[in-house]
Amino acid sequence: MEFSSYYLPEEMMIEILLRLPIKSLLQFTSVSKSWNTLIKHNTFIKNHLKLTSNRITRDGPLFLLRHCPREPNVEQYSLHLDNHTFQEYSKPQLPAKSFNECFRIVGSCNGLILLSDDYVTETNNFILWNPSIRKSITIPKPHIPHSQDYTVYGFGFDAERDDYKILQLVYEGHNRGSPEVELYSLNSRSWKSITAASPKHEIARSMWSQVFVNGFIHFIGYSKKGEAFHNVVLGFDVCEEVFHEIKMPEDLASEAPNMFISVIGKSLSVQHYDIIHNCWNVWVMREYGVVESWTKQFTIDILTPNFRVTRVLGSSKNGEFLLEMDKGKKGEIVLHDPKKNTNELLGIYTDPGCTRLEYYMESLVLLDKAS
Repeated sequence: MEFSSYYLPEEMMIEILLRLPIKSLLQFTSVSKSWNTLIKHNTFIKNHLKLTSNRITRDGPLFLLRHCPREPNVEQYSLHLDNHTFQEYSKPQLPAKSFNECFRIVGSCNGLILLSDDYVTETNNFILWNPSIRKSITIPKPHIPHSQDYTVYGFGFDAERDDYKILQLVYEGHNRGSPEVELYSLNSRSWKSITAASPKHEIARSMWSQVFVNGFIHFIGYSKKGEAFHNVVLGFDVCEEVFHEIKMPEDLASEAPNMFISVIGKSLSVQHYDIIHNCWNVWVMREYGVVESWTKQFTIDILTPNFRVTRVLGSSKNGEFLLEMDKGKKGEIVLHDPKKNTNELLGIYTDPGCTRLEYYMESLVLLDKAS
């Protein structure tokens, strides 16, 4: 690649550019043809992502918040800093309008957000969106239509092939144990059937969630014999395209699967809704894949003197939790300090049940792709 500079060697100039903010890099694509070619080149995008990942490991990610205030009743997105005030960083604009009340955020990975338009009516419409560069791609519909019963989606990154993949599991009422499974590859821009790799456990849908950690897309899985439950964490290996199982902590293994899968810091986490004690129990796997490392980190009471906690949205690098509370006619996000047992109102109002929080890192991913 030819890249000329009157003042600095090419290698040094590239190293400087790699450390610049996304906004500046996007502006520099208009400086010259050579700069445009350089910044949109796959190698530059990957190197920029690597440096950003290292910085995120040190300083922590941003938060992407999706909430639906009752007035106006329109889904809104905002990026926030991980600090004591949850400071707003920017307000990305959605690339499309949902046919439903709002999109489902399937997951976030390397600066990409996968949106599925299936909250009420399943349309099989997917949008892969990078809010940092204001670019999105509409994903072709899967070969297998959505289920009249329920369909589950996952999103992750294949580091071996530098490929982003979407997982779809279609469950029908008469065949819950064997869903039809499809996988989409961004590199090939196509879907393929991998039903032979179908998991043995059903994915819990009462509190449907997924999270991408350590190269695996994770779900809450369960099986049931009579009234007895057996719960596991299901992990889909995005590279090998097979499912694996991780044992739950003993306290959760036979509970009703009223649980979310999430990430606390860098660790896999399960949030359990304890109906008997009316609280959220937050469990963390401190060493990935090591069953003995499951630890119940915190318990958060659902009912407080002033509001009801509807969901634990996420956690900050300082160990505080972001909660969604229901105050009757409206919801609001609060910052909860479990050590002091205090709650700080953040002035962000929601429609309870439609709020979602994702860890997010800015990137140039998709800049080299055709829309």
